[in-house]
Amino acid sequence: MKLSVYAILLLWALLLQPGCSRQAPEYRIVSAEGDWVNISLQAVNDGSVHFFTYKWEGRNINFFIRTDGSGRLRAHFDACYSCFKYKLGYVRRDNRVVCIACQIGYDLDDDLWEYVGACAPINLSSRAGAEHLSIRRAWLEKGKKFF
Repeated sequence: MKLSVYAILLLWALLLQPGCSRQAPEYRIVSAEGDWVNISLQAVNDGSVHFFTYKWEGRNINFFIRTDGSGRLRAHFDACYSCFKYKLGYVRRDNRVVCIACQIGYDLDDDLWEYVGACAPINLSSRAGAEHLSIRRAWLEKGKKFF
């Protein structure tokens, strides 16, 4: 009996450990050109969701770009304020992005996403130019705490 209780406690401790040190997944890697990360509009302006990874200080800072119902490109961190600690992010299911941790989803056609509790992709400021969607490197690096 002592051995089984000990084994259960050890397993529980091991399961908790990865949650604290786990690295976020890795997507298509982008890098900065000076102070900006530039992503070709041709690569993302197709009505879909595109996930990216910016590497900084040994962390994967993940974000995604989506086209909303008005045809505008919007950038979001691949994290929310309540579930970021699990480092799971979002996944596309049909015409929604869904939080892997809590399973709350958001319609891609919506222009803006209302927060449900504290779970919604965190907005990431970006600028669309003639050829690129640009995100200031400093804006991405501020998101380090979520990854």
